[in-house]
Amino acid sequence: MPEVAPLTLADVPTIDLTDEPFRTNPAAAFDAVRQKTWIIQTVRGYEVLDYDIAQQMCVDPRFDSIGPDYYRNLGASEQVMWYATQASLPMIGGERHDRIRRALQRGFTRRRIDSLRPQMRSVATRLIDALADRDPFDLVADFSTIYPLEVLCALMGVPAQDIDRFGAWTIDLGLLARFPLEPHMVRIDAAITGLREYFRELVARRHRQPGEDFVSTLIAAQKETGRLTEDELHGALLNLLFAGQDTTRYQFGWVVQLLLQHEEWERLDAAPDRVPCAIEEAMRLEPTLHILLRKVVTDVEYCGLVLPAGTLMAVNTYAANRDPAAFPDPHRFDVMRANAHRHLGFGHGGHLCLGHGLARTEMAEALTLFVERLPGLQLAGEPGGVTGFSSMTGAECIPLVNRQQRQDRPIEAPSCPRR
Repeated sequence: MPEVAPLTLADVPTIDLTDEPFRTNPAAAFDAVRQKTWIIQTVRGYEVLDYDIAQQMCVDPRFDSIGPDYYRNLGASEQVMWYATQASLPMIGGERHDRIRRALQRGFTRRRIDSLRPQMRSVATRLIDALADRDPFDLVADFSTIYPLEVLCALMGVPAQDIDRFGAWTIDLGLLARFPLEPHMVRIDAAITGLREYFRELVARRHRQPGEDFVSTLIAAQKETGRLTEDELHGALLNLLFAGQDTTRYQFGWVVQLLLQHEEWERLDAAPDRVPCAIEEAMRLEPTLHILLRKVVTDVEYCGLVLPAGTLMAVNTYAANRDPAAFPDPHRFDVMRANAHRHLGFGHGGHLCLGHGLARTEMAEALTLFVERLPGLQLAGEPGGVTGFSSMTGAECIPLVNRQQRQDRPIEAPSCPRR
C-alpha cells in the first residue's frame, strides 16, 4: 500500500501525463507515484494505480458506465455523441447495457470463434506469404492492419469486395481514443456516417436473407434477450469494429515487439505451446487500452477516501498491470508468468470485453504462424508510435526483417508514416 492515503479528493495529487517522466519512462514514473498514493488526478479523471483496488472497482455495483459525458466534455460532434449514446457499450449503463450485452454475447460463443480459426489461418497465411517479397516489411501496414479487419468482416458476413472501404473507416474510427478530439473530428464523423449507412443496408439484407453470421445471430437473439432499437443494433456493430480492429492491430504489434526485444522469438519457435502465455504477458506489460472509464453511482469509500456520486474514475490498466503487489518483478517480460492472464487489458467483471475470446484466438493463430514461418524475424529499425495523447497506444509502423531470407542484403527500413 502507498505511504499516505488521501482523505479527501482535494488531497489527491494532480499529475500531468505530458510531463517528461511519463512520456519517456511511464513505468518508472507510475511506480514512483504509486508508492505515495493509489489514486491521482489527470485530465482523464481520477486514475486508480493499485491493482487490487482497480479490480474491486470493476466489479463494485456502486460504479457504472461513465455515460456520454466523457465525449461531451471534449466538445464532441453530433455523430460522436451518437456513438457515445448508441454504440459505445462501456458508456452505456444499467439495464440498457445488460440488454445489449446479452444480445451481443450470442455472437461470441466459443463454437463460433473456433469456427473462424480456418479463416484466421487462411488470411494470416496469405499475408505472410506476401511478406516473402518484402524484406524488410512493415508489420502494421503489411499484416496487423489487414488481418483483424478481414477476420471481423468474416464474422459479420461482410463481402470481400467491401473490405477496403471498411479499412479506411475503422482506422479513422480509432481516432476516438485521441485527446484532444477536435483535430480529428472531421475524419471521425465521416467514418461514423459511412459505417452507419453501410450497417443500415447490411442489417436490412440480413432481415431478408438470414445467414450464419454475427449480424444474423444478433437479429435472431433479440427474440430471447430483448429487442434492440435500430440505433442500438447499428451501434453494436459499429462498436464491434472500434473494439476489435485498432485494439488487436496495436496489441499484436506489442506482442511481436516484446518477443523480439527480449530475445524470446526463437525460444517460442522451440516451444509453440507457450504462445497463449506470451500473448497474456504482452497484454499485461503493454496493454493497448490504458484506461477503463467508470462513474461513481452512489457515495463510496475506498481506503478512507470518500468518492462522491458522479465522480469520474479511470482505472489505469498500464499502472495496475505493473503493480508489484500483484505481479512480482512487474517490469520483467516473462512468458512463463503464471498469473499473467489476470491482467486488466480486457477489463474485468460486468464490463469485461465481449470480444476477448476472439482477440486472444486471432493473436494466437497469427503468432503461431509467424513463429513457424519466420523463425529468423528481427527488428529492422525503431517502431513508430502514435503521435499525440491517446488512451490507446501502439506502434503505427514496425519495420521487420527475416534474417534467414536476408542473406546479408543491406536493410533499408520502411519509413513510418505519421498518423
